[in-house]
Amino acid sequence: MIESLYDKFVDVQRLIDDSGNTEIYEDHIPDLPCAIQPLDDAYSQDIDGNFGKEWLMFCCVHDILEGDRVVDGAVEYRVVGVESFEFLDQPQHMEIRIRRSNP
Repeated sequence: MIESLYDKFVDVQRLIDDSGNTEIYEDHIPDLPCAIQPLDDAYSQDIDGNFGKEWLMFCCVHDILEGDRVVDGAVEYRVVGVESFEFLDQPQHMEIRIRRSNP
């Protein structure tokens, strides 16, 4: 199974609804086992004009949405795409596109 390739544990954080003018995230899924692979060789510009690099994160099916934040130690990524896969109507895994801004 794909789970045997999960070699990282990350935290998923979600923006608090009533955060006002500042972005405040709270822990949503702690210690999520996953695998992260780079998609880009170099930093590229996104639609907002920001520069960043994208990765693909594989994990079991969980409540992860675009706009969530993935924290891998001191590295923070923004979730920019989410896709779930099933086999014989059973959830199998998710492929989550994550982006890190130019440090």
